[in-house]
Amino acid sequence: AIKNKDLNKLKYTIEFYPEEGMYHFDGHRDCQIRFSPEETKKNKGICPVCKKPLTIGVMNRVAELADRPIGFKPENVAGFKKLVELDKIIAEALDIKSRQSQQVQAEYNSLIKKGGSEMNVLLDEPLENLEKMTLPIIVEGIKRVREGKLIVEPGFDGQYGVVKIFSPKEKEDKQRKLF
Repeated sequence: AIKNKDLNKLKYTIEFYPEEGMYHFDGHRDCQIRFSPEETKKNKGICPVCKKPLTIGVMNRVAELADRPIGFKPENVAGFKKLVELDKIIAEALDIKSRQSQQVQAEYNSLIKKGGSEMNVLLDEPLENLEKMTLPIIVEGIKRVREGKLIVEPGFDGQYGVVKIFSPKEKEDKQRKLF
């Protein structure tokens, strides 16, 4: 299906966020500087804080080798969808650090039992149905993942990147409502 570009057999692929990698963007960990390839070019590869060379990341090399603009999509190829794991969505929605916690795992197992599979819950189950299966904050997290409305902080210079569903302000507002 991939080689033949048969879109009847392959509708899309499932991807995770490559930005979570440790060397996705350029940067300097000691100074907490993170740059896209364009920003690195503007700064001539030098950290604006300490004036040392930046550690160059994967995207810089991709930009260097690219023969097409960012976002280019050839005709007649399958698309892709980016996902965040369901237990990660649940943990962030409930503001629990460990995805392995009993509360996260109990909610995960309950959703899988009701929704059929993790992929169905993440991709296909109508939001109205999910609202009957779990908490509204978890449904909102799933909705944001489906829509790609996330906060993505690419990794750089040995620091893992982070994909967040809710902003710090939203978490703070949620905490205030509890008291």
